[in-house]
Amino acid sequence: MTQSRFRLWPAELFILKLSASLMALDACLILLRGSNIDIASYGAVIGLAVVLFAVGFAYRRTGRSEPIASTAICTGLLVLFTSSMSQFSYLLLPNPRPVIDAWLTAIDGLFGYHWPDALALSARHPLFNEAMRFAYLSTLPQMAILVVVLGLTGRIRTLQALIGSIAISGMLTVMFWGVFPSLGPSTLYAVSPEILATVRPVVDPEYGADITRLLHDGPSHLSPDEIRGLIAFPSYHTVLAATATYYSRKVSWAFPFFLIVNLIVLPAVLVHGGHHLVDIPAGFAVFAVSAFIAHRMVGDNRLPQPALGAR
Repeated sequence: MTQSRFRLWPAELFILKLSASLMALDACLILLRGSNIDIASYGAVIGLAVVLFAVGFAYRRTGRSEPIASTAICTGLLVLFTSSMSQFSYLLLPNPRPVIDAWLTAIDGLFGYHWPDALALSARHPLFNEAMRFAYLSTLPQMAILVVVLGLTGRIRTLQALIGSIAISGMLTVMFWGVFPSLGPSTLYAVSPEILATVRPVVDPEYGADITRLLHDGPSHLSPDEIRGLIAFPSYHTVLAATATYYSRKVSWAFPFFLIVNLIVLPAVLVHGGHHLVDIPAGFAVFAVSAFIAHRMVGDNRLPQPALGAR
């Protein structure tokens, strides 16, 4: 079956419907609560998504280039989805449900894991600490790079599965956190100033205090420029690291880079992400479920094979 020039692939249509539903729900919650929102910034994000979508649709409609069409459409849809989903996670605040960090800390204790000890160990290895910082901050840029690489090299089926997996995992993670909130060990421990000055964790106790306040009081202003990562369990950085590594595996020249960087992401999730140890296997579980559903959504025979010459 060939793709109609006037239609979206199943994963694209799913994300479009999901994003539209989230935007409608966000709008209802904003009106209901009278939230203060940065309309100009969110308008710019939506405008960027619309432009990318329009460019991709134009290429698909004219039949000029399906790789360019899919790259632009998928990028626009991910911009729209991440914006609407992150806003939705903030509109769940304040969240009156009890946090589950005490339970997660108890499970960590069974394996001898203690977050201040992880920071102290990282402080003794400054070069690796900086490598972890780079890896931790690279997860979202990795997604952007991978979308472009898969799209422009004609790996349309893999690209569709990738964006489907990202959307499903994001939805599952936020839904779980809304019912069982957790904030991570950065909200629980005092760490010596010397270690904090050496390690400079991305998620430090000050960051932990900010998200604790957000959990209990809610945000005073909604803006895409001020969105912070709230979710500890499951670790979404782990989800993204597994996702990037898995979907890059068929791009022979890119896979080693993604593999090495994302192996470093795993300890970085603990040190710089302020996560419980148990957050990591939970992230892998979310990835596995999401990838399975995404592949069922994409199917085996409805999308084109890689472009001639792609390796």
